Amino acid sequence: MKHQQVVVDYWTMFKTSGLCILLAISGFIFLKMVQTIFWLPNHLKRNQERLEAIAKQYGKDMDEDERAEIEKIFNSDGPLTEEKLNKLLENTKDEPKKEQ
Repeated sequence: MKHQQVVVDYWTMFKTSGLCILLAISGFIFLKMVQTIFWLPNHLKRNQERLEAIAKQYGKDMDEDERAEIEKIFNSDGPLTEEKLNKLLENTKDEPKKEQ
């Protein structure tokens, strides 16, 4: 049997390991994207239901004048600007809260 010498090719070894790491990372990202496709709609639906429940809770404590003013602001044709929100918040801060 003849003696053979082994030569280690470091460049090929690093290139191959780097490609394997990139493949693993891209596979992980792909799996996360697929998971998001199925997870996101349910998450958004639960979040919307939670926000609607909070809106109903706060809507019960609101006067009719405040409710009409808010509906007027949100139903207007123009975009909801910071001025409109500040105006609404100033009007609600000035009025004292009713004790129940």
